[in-house]
Amino acid sequence: METEVIDYSIDAFKKNFRIVLFFSIPFLLAFAIPLLSPMPTYVSIGATFLRTGSMFVDLTYFDIALIFLSSLASLFLISFATVAINLVIKSQRTLTNIRTEVIEGIEKYTITIFLLYTLFLIFSLIVLLISYEYGVEGLATPLFSFFLSLMLFYVPAGIVIDELKPTEAIRMSLFMIKNKFALFLLWLVIGFLLLTAVDIVFIVLSGAISGLISDPGERYIVLAVGRYVVLVINSLLIMPFLIILQTQMYLTKYTILK
Repeated sequence: METEVIDYSIDAFKKNFRIVLFFSIPFLLAFAIPLLSPMPTYVSIGATFLRTGSMFVDLTYFDIALIFLSSLASLFLISFATVAINLVIKSQRTLTNIRTEVIEGIEKYTITIFLLYTLFLIFSLIVLLISYEYGVEGLATPLFSFFLSLMLFYVPAGIVIDELKPTEAIRMSLFMIKNKFALFLLWLVIGFLLLTAVDIVFIVLSGAISGLISDPGERYIVLAVGRYVVLVINSLLIMPFLIILQTQMYLTKYTILK
């Protein structure tokens, strides 16, 4: 079954490459927004990360408000892109017109998933603040984030494919992970390998190119550009494929697709 799921995902990615690429642009914008805000962020393995330990240092109320608004904007773009890609797979499976499927469902599903993501973001911030107060943010925040990721893993697919309510989609997500844990692990492994492979390739290429340059400033520019190129590739290619793979794994709940 694992091999079939991967084959389905690759086939769906190739058949819908142009429209998936188009709907993946919001991913790129979502990951770029934190870099333009006062968030203490950094780029690594082609993604934008937040330095939680630096969040409470030298931030004004304006900075905090801007961070919150930029986080909401990023969440909305991620919700939009995720829903759109799920709708593409749904239309392919149900043999309906992609344009009709997207137009009819994208607004409703995007708002639902965005509100759900926002709610969990608020919960995460509350946990971060409380754990920071007691000096255990290094342990409590990652554990809470991991538990949230389990709850939300199949939620977009559940809401878009089966039109489940958010609470039902969360229960289905946990049910799918429990009963098809091998698929969940497979997704983690594939995601890790793809992200790591792209990062390694560009580290090697950037290192080789910078080795030919004598000026330290120019070498730094080459390395910085390499990190952002990885961010673009991950946003437009790797992330969409992982969403498709995730959706195809969710569809294995139907006997006909096993």
